[in-house]
Amino acid sequence: MITRFIPALLMLLVTVAGYSQEAQWINYTDLKSVTSIAYDSAGNRTYCASKGGLFVVDNSQSGTVVKKYTNLDGLINISLTSLAIDKNRRLWIGASDGSISILDLGSSSWKYIFDIKNSTESNKIINFLYPVGNFMFIATGYGIHKVSVSNLTFIDAPYYKLGSFPVNTTVYSLASSGNLLYAATKSGVAWGNYVNSNLNNPASWSNYNAAPLNAEVRTVETSGQLVFAGSDGGFSYFNGTSWAPYPNSNVSSRPTKDVQLMNDRIFFIGGSNLLVAPLSDLPNVSEYLDPASYSVLARDSRNDWIISGYTDNGIRINGNSDFIFPNSPYTNIFSQVTLDDNGSIWAAGGLPTNGFYRFDGSKWENYNLSTHPEIGNSNWFQKIVYGNGTVWALGFGGGPTMIRGNEIMNFNPSNSILPGISNDPNFCASYGGAYDLNGAFWVTFFGTNSGSSMYAYYGDQWIRFLNPSTIAASTLSQVAVDSYNTKWVVTAGSRSGVYFFNENGSIENPADDIYGFYDIAEFGSEITNITYLIVEKNNEVWITTNNGVFIIANPLGAIQNPSAPPRPQKLGIISGNLRVPFTENCVTIANDILNDKWIGTETNGVFHLSSDGATLIQQLNASQTPLLANKVNTIAISSKNGRAYFGTQNGLSSYKTDAVEPVNDFDKIIVSPNPYVIPSSVDLKIDGLVENSSIKIMSVSGSIFTEFESPGGRIASWNGQNSNGDLAPSGVYIIVAFNSDGSKVGKGKVAIVRK
Repeated sequence: MITRFIPALLMLLVTVAGYSQEAQWINYTDLKSVTSIAYDSAGNRTYCASKGGLFVVDNSQSGTVVKKYTNLDGLINISLTSLAIDKNRRLWIGASDGSISILDLGSSSWKYIFDIKNSTESNKIINFLYPVGNFMFIATGYGIHKVSVSNLTFIDAPYYKLGSFPVNTTVYSLASSGNLLYAATKSGVAWGNYVNSNLNNPASWSNYNAAPLNAEVRTVETSGQLVFAGSDGGFSYFNGTSWAPYPNSNVSSRPTKDVQLMNDRIFFIGGSNLLVAPLSDLPNVSEYLDPASYSVLARDSRNDWIISGYTDNGIRINGNSDFIFPNSPYTNIFSQVTLDDNGSIWAAGGLPTNGFYRFDGSKWENYNLSTHPEIGNSNWFQKIVYGNGTVWALGFGGGPTMIRGNEIMNFNPSNSILPGISNDPNFCASYGGAYDLNGAFWVTFFGTNSGSSMYAYYGDQWIRFLNPSTIAASTLSQVAVDSYNTKWVVTAGSRSGVYFFNENGSIENPADDIYGFYDIAEFGSEITNITYLIVEKNNEVWITTNNGVFIIANPLGAIQNPSAPPRPQKLGIISGNLRVPFTENCVTIANDILNDKWIGTETNGVFHLSSDGATLIQQLNASQTPLLANKVNTIAISSKNGRAYFGTQNGLSSYKTDAVEPVNDFDKIIVSPNPYVIPSSVDLKIDGLVENSSIKIMSVSGSIFTEFESPGGRIASWNGQNSNGDLAPSGVYIIVAFNSDGSKVGKGKVAIVRK
């Protein structure tokens, strides 16, 4: 039977198109902020650690970036802190969470050390990795570890107390000379004989902690009897006899981040600039001024090149004028994300220096005052919204900026009626926005000097709406619009809650406006913060709080009786046979094309709920999935490709869902995997459906094995069973899908292999 089945299966695979194998997860991170550099002479490649992962530069290809690594490519954590290559040509990669990922540069295989990450220490950061022969010394937030590079076992107990320094003193950097291991620490410089003494014994360590090396010593380097150490307070050295300030008063008091020796010269970062001096003439310092800020230095193993890393510009090799880094988001911070009709991702940077950024599917572009001065007078953008072919970046200080095609226009108190704040008439704090059914864009403001916290941009002019007494002292933030054109707004400040407003069809006549307010107390005593709201496909208002989600199921009732609007009901999830309250600390919410709800939380990632919210479909968190952080600031979901985008402080995660808008007409039903081997931990994907399709799974003889309804979008799933839970026998099956009145029909095939 099997031998007869295989030829039919092969023919089926040739004739039936396969389902797209697009990656389930894609992560976007900023790799420009370089924290450590390691050079591999055998491969002539430079490895660069950053706050968003690892990137690799091929020096033989004019400094081309040839590879990027995030937590999707082998790393445990993307916030990297230190790199080192051991004698076996393995790259050790330390991270801020204490994890160490080890990449074999020959075989590209991975190994991991979790001991520090899983320890009970409070400050687990890996600050520095230092290879010495058969060992790797690891500087952490609580002391020094010694690890065998041959079998990755820990040698000795951690060196917790370095001489007279306090127990668990943070160690930032390491160096050696002869048998002496030097440690740059939070309390000064410590050194001990790592060959002939027991470094677990505090008496084996010597200390120096006179100013400026009395606190926060960040770097240490040696050359023969010379020892150089730099701290936040200045730069000193040991001349073979005693410690002294660096012999150049112009640089000896500068904060010093890193020191490297190459041939007969010393390179060090003083402040944010690079300084160089001959070892034979230390006072003779040359300073290299650079608009970019230096963060770390490295050298190639042949001492031919100095490689400099930067806080926001990648690396330079041997003074080359070109910065080298992968194309990536401007920062890792995604305060809010929106998607335009072309599939581009737009993100607000959320901090005063970040601006906003756009990804067109292949390239990130940053919008700030340097690259696009027309965006206004500030780089501080908290929110970003798309609608009616227009992107609005809402500036916290600079006012709203409109991007329509190639046109960029900023609105502020100097060129419009938009308000400032009470103590600064030029500080325009736009914070939320949404289009209504008539094409007006409504903008809310986080405090004003005009008595108006909501304005509408309609017909290329701004219209002002005076605050009613219910919100006179409130600040307005996020806004959504329902199918009755009612604006729903989150309020904070002296009166927190939810404000609703309807201009009653006459945007320029305030006399007939309807408005009301839900005080935060109406949501329950445990509610201290209302964070976000949406109007979903059934026209219900869903509101996130610090303790769950509330639903206003009848928003029409609010404008019919604004003094006694419908009470918000708390969302409950069915667990067993009981409905239990959903009590997560929620930050944001979005609904997809199927009206399923996706809730971003403060500490537990994303909860994917059914359309009514009663069923938990899945939870996505950083410990069990590639999600970049458990605090999710913003969620946007594309109905065109089903991708959900989760913005965090550590970057943007993209997750492929089945919530894709249906096709208008059937073309070809595509299934994956094909053949489908059952039982399986994954469902069969049935792609190419019209809206609300009915699906029949039939044998080639025409008998119906099972039938079911699609969720409503382009994709449906099947687990290989009928309604009784019976698995389908092996064979070729016809998949027939049709719309509600049977006027449209689509067909596909799948081979079932039953184990």
